[in-house]
Formats: sequence, C-alpha cells, structure tokens
Amino acid sequence: MMNVSTIIAILIIVVLMIVAIRYLYKHGTCGGCPDAPNCSGHCHKDLINRLKIDPKYEEKSAMIDEIMKKHEK
Repeated sequence: MMNVSTIIAILIIVVLMIVAIRYLYKHGTCGGCPDAPNCSGHCHKDLINRLKIDPKYEEKSAMIDEIMKKHEK
C-alpha cells in the first residue's frame, strides 16, 4: 500500500506533466527558444533558412564577424 507522501508526490508529478504537455502543445518544441515567436517548431533548420532568405543576411553576418574579430584581440 502507498502512503500519503507517495500519493502526493505522484500527484505533483502528474500535474507537472500536464502543465508541460499543455505548454509544448501551445508553443511547439521551440517554446523556450529565444526565437520562439519566429519559430515553426524546428528552431535550428527553419531559422537558418529564414535568415539566409533575409536580404540583409550578408550585411548582418559581416557585422557579426567584424565584432567577433575585435573581441578576439
């Protein structure tokens, strides 16, 4: 037979699982991703493809490379 503390622990786990499942269902797999508003559920590939389509991609990439070189010194 289970004691009261075991039942309470199981109930807490069940409630946490329900909350997590609802969150993932609502926000997709990128719910915790910083780019979640622009994410369709597969952060890494879709985000990279959308960035490459962006007309300012080359300019932004060059700026990032320049900043990284300055901080390497």
